[in-house]
Amino acid sequence: MGSKASNSKKNKDNSKQTNKVKENVRKAANPNDSDVLVNLPAGLKYKVPGKRQRVIIGSIVIGLNLLLVISVIFYFYNPSFQEFIYNFGRN
Repeated sequence: MGSKASNSKKNKDNSKQTNKVKENVRKAANPNDSDVLVNLPAGLKYKVPGKRQRVIIGSIVIGLNLLLVISVIFYFYNPSFQEFIYNFGRN
């Protein structure tokens, strides 16, 4: 019986230690740091881009993709453009 009592005391001590560790982790993580993706040395932080920045980058990517598709279609259906690309690559 004495060993069971000491085991339960050890379990309580372990649970107290794990609770303290969890509390310290929670204190270390600030609510303002929820947007931080990467902490770099020298205090540099890479944060999640805002809505405006995502819209601008997305628009640029979609616009360039459309330009590529249109130029490929134009390349196959317009022989003068195909010749221009061929000669442009040779010079």
